[in-house]
Amino acid sequence: MTPASRFAILGILACMNCVAQSANSIDSMSVDTPKLEKMPGALENRFALSAIPSHLREAATTYLLDPAKGYVLSQKGTNGISCIVVRSDWQWPDSSFRDDIFWPVCYDAEGSKTLLQDYIYAAELRARGVNAKQVYDEVTKKFGSPTYPNPSRSGVSYMIAPIMRGYTHGPIPATMNMPHYMFYAPNVKNKEIGGSGFGLYPFILSMSPGRDDYIILLVGETEKAKILSESKDLLADLCLYRDYLCTTDTTRARTPVN
Repeated sequence: MTPASRFAILGILACMNCVAQSANSIDSMSVDTPKLEKMPGALENRFALSAIPSHLREAATTYLLDPAKGYVLSQKGTNGISCIVVRSDWQWPDSSFRDDIFWPVCYDAEGSKTLLQDYIYAAELRARGVNAKQVYDEVTKKFGSPTYPNPSRSGVSYMIAPIMRGYTHGPIPATMNMPHYMFYAPNVKNKEIGGSGFGLYPFILSMSPGRDDYIILLVGETEKAKILSESKDLLADLCLYRDYLCTTDTTRARTPVN
């Protein structure tokens, strides 16, 4: 083999190595990405659908999480609403992923095409072992692109499930009995609607400012009591599944504690 040939082969191998490293740049396992345990399918499906009013459930689409792949279709609906149980809060790049996040959400037709895709993509990346900072970067850089548009109109995502566990204002998640509605309100600020954080009246939650800013409206205490009463079997099963999904005086509090 001539020296020129050897250099040519070395150059090809070096290029192949560079391509492989680039392709795997977001595939490396990370110490801050704990493995999620698959939730029992029937329980997860019930939990996901609990986020919407009962008359919408039969015709809704549901996705269940396969920790090794991401979300997979469970039930194909016809009313445009799609439901999942979120297991990865990816919007906080400086906070490591956890294995104790559980919050059901159902998006209307517009949200299913746009905002829901953030969680589906994040779950796919996490299944590949990508850490929280990398997931945040990968998801947010796609916002507003032709193949990943922002919502084109106002809409609603339902979160009237009887219980949820996620971040509010502290360094660790909180478990809450806090059924509520979220209305798409890109770039709207609290001062523009008279909001002031978690409370009885509408307020703004900025998850990814400019894309999924929401006006949050909590259900009233009478409606909340009705939801909890009608969901007593689901709540009992969730409590048996994970003790931090049990309903207590603390989780019933109007203002989440964490």
